[in-house]
Amino acid sequence: MPLPASGGPTGTAASGNVAPTSDLPPPSAPASDVMLGPSGTAAYPPSDSVLPAQGNTQPATPSNSPSYIGGDSGYNLATANLSSANVAQPEIIRTLTLRQLGLASPMTLRGFSPLQGVDIPIPADEIVTRAQIVIDGAMSPSLLPEASSLTLTLNEQYVGTVLVDLKNSRFGPLVFDIDPIFFTRLNHLNFQFAGEYRRDCNDMHNGVLWARVSNLSKVIIATVKLPPVRKLSYLPMPFFDPNMREVLKVPFVFPRSSGQGDLKAAGIVASWFGKLADFRGTSFPVSTAFPAIGNAVEIGENIPLDRNGTLPSGPTLFEIANPNDRNGTVLVVTGQNHKEVEIAARVLAFSSDTLGDVPFKVVSDITLAPRKPYDAPAFVPTDRPVKFGELMSAMDLQQQGGAPLGINVPFRIPPDLYRWKQHGFPLKIQARTPVAAAFEHEGAHLDVLVNNAYVQSFPLFSDVFWKKVEGHLPGHQNGLMTFDAALPPWLLFGGRNQLDLSFNVLPIDRGACRRTSDDFIAEVDSTSTFDFRKSYHYATLPDLSYFAGSAFPFSRMADYSQTAVVLPAQPDQGVSTAFLNLMGFLGGATQYPVVGIDVVSSSDLGGLSSSKDIIVLSTLDQLGAAKNLLSRSAYEINGQTIRLGQKTLLDGLWYLFQDRDNAGQHNNVESVLNAPIVNASLLIGGESPYTNHRSVVALLADRSNLLPQMVASLLDRQKLPAVQGDLVIKNGDVFTNYRNTRRYTVGSLSLWIRLEVMLEEHVVLVILASLFGAGLLAVGTARWLRAYAQRRLKRKLPGEDDPIDT
Repeated sequence: MPLPASGGPTGTAASGNVAPTSDLPPPSAPASDVMLGPSGTAAYPPSDSVLPAQGNTQPATPSNSPSYIGGDSGYNLATANLSSANVAQPEIIRTLTLRQLGLASPMTLRGFSPLQGVDIPIPADEIVTRAQIVIDGAMSPSLLPEASSLTLTLNEQYVGTVLVDLKNSRFGPLVFDIDPIFFTRLNHLNFQFAGEYRRDCNDMHNGVLWARVSNLSKVIIATVKLPPVRKLSYLPMPFFDPNMREVLKVPFVFPRSSGQGDLKAAGIVASWFGKLADFRGTSFPVSTAFPAIGNAVEIGENIPLDRNGTLPSGPTLFEIANPNDRNGTVLVVTGQNHKEVEIAARVLAFSSDTLGDVPFKVVSDITLAPRKPYDAPAFVPTDRPVKFGELMSAMDLQQQGGAPLGINVPFRIPPDLYRWKQHGFPLKIQARTPVAAAFEHEGAHLDVLVNNAYVQSFPLFSDVFWKKVEGHLPGHQNGLMTFDAALPPWLLFGGRNQLDLSFNVLPIDRGACRRTSDDFIAEVDSTSTFDFRKSYHYATLPDLSYFAGSAFPFSRMADYSQTAVVLPAQPDQGVSTAFLNLMGFLGGATQYPVVGIDVVSSSDLGGLSSSKDIIVLSTLDQLGAAKNLLSRSAYEINGQTIRLGQKTLLDGLWYLFQDRDNAGQHNNVESVLNAPIVNASLLIGGESPYTNHRSVVALLADRSNLLPQMVASLLDRQKLPAVQGDLVIKNGDVFTNYRNTRRYTVGSLSLWIRLEVMLEEHVVLVILASLFGAGLLAVGTARWLRAYAQRRLKRKLPGEDDPIDT
């Protein structure tokens, strides 16, 4: 659908001075005002919004009953798709800045780095009808106008060109139309800079060659929905699109209130979505009615299979239309009882790719092998070297362009890895560089960084004799160099980490007009390895940063088979939403669904195993007997108040010396706490009251709608640094953390390392003991010498009494 000729903006593709038409706002107008609707009237979507806004359509009133289409079975899919296709679809207009597309700062293109771009994802169930790009930026005033330009392409298809204006180095806002036919599901928008500052020859590394594109430049895209495909083989679509980067939001519908009955099954499905969404984060609002628009998951016992009320005969999965939105799809997970509903959820989480090209299926249970500690798919194995090729594709380990070039290798590790004397973890890097004759040898180096912290540098070209000999040995790959580095443990985080390999090379400067090609190829061989062996699993808790970073210590088991979640007996929608969001977080942390987790009622803790780590999720007024689970923390919950518990000698000698390690207070707080909880949420860590070296983490709030906000904080990379210590209080957007609880350890060390750790923790006692020992040694030595002298004096030698012969 082309833009309207009467009102749509146009741009002259070959000209940089693209002026808006008379129907467009002046250049100072925000980019969101540029695109016009099909009727010629302007559409004004929020400039910071990336969520679809469906035209002027009015959502239907939410319904509690599904919509079945024709036939006794209710699955006349062809009729459904045909009816959807014959109805005019409302347009969805998105306005995306380059910042929202991943460009953190303005894009700077130079002579030696002339090509840069961003990716634009399009939902798989939508098709682009119209699109524009509105760019702002500047180009160097020293450029030659006839030989310099900035060219835009989408998926290698030409979009437009910006030319140099000698009167004004700044350009924009410039509007370019993009042909909808250029779009695919994942689109590459590239900016190609061509610049010259003199007519004979140019040094591509000269500082006058530059062009800059603002990251507030905008792409405006109009789409319409495609007819839905309701087949189980299509899963996880349409609920999850891997190309999209925003938070995954899937409403969950419980047709009837059954307390905790179906929450475990819903948690398994939520953790499956959390595994798929990974870094994007998840949100699972809970209700008893279908959403007014979009997709949803319905979970419960004996949900009718059709409008005749046919009940399921076993664990069942099927898809139907959202009764409030003809484009929405509802995935139904049901069975004859809670056990069958859980079986259906488990099959969905582990076998969604084998359900078949059908909209309905009765499934059979699957057998899962028992998990071992620290074998979560998200974590790098610690019992063997791990190749880079296991973590990313060989294509991603190669980059081409102007130097410097960087290759990023993401990896995750458990947060409790302990290395004796903080020795580094071995890292073996095998890299290839271009022909040595074309690049400067002096200063060419490979920089190794971890989490943006510098680690080590290596020369890329060496004239050492044995290096030259090695290159001629049989089996040696040409251009392959090996570097042995070490990753310092103090630079690694529990959970997500990133290894950055930066190649810094310059082509040989042969003088004016004689510079060689500076197109550089950097490649890291997929056989390069991490090695986290010779380390121990040992950590000192409570430390909520471990939980926020990688759900530790609960993520020690991938399936959370050693974890129990304590919920109110009748959780409301706020608590249920927080629970599902938490399950999504746990699934994303291990990349494995939470099939082994236990759900326990706070009104009956008799079924709570003493060998489990415990998560408490509740409002303060529904906490009940679960408040006793915090008895080994430093805090007490009394009604709507939290205070620092006043411990006595009966509670342990340690409590007479609280905060003995000066680790305690952050944000200038005092170790006196007695505060009401009003419109606030809490995150508390402590040791289990049942078993030593087991953990309790409690997420509490005075209102249930605040609990999902606390869980969302665990997914916010900006807020994670504030989650530490053993207590975090969230008031609005303000976080305050405390540290007062007695420390305990999880994991194990060898005896001699444990002795060393104990001595390191008590340095003053070691010094005093050393002085005392030295004193005892000195006193003992002095006594021995004195006794020896006395014995020597008493000893009578032969001839001792004879007179001296003069």
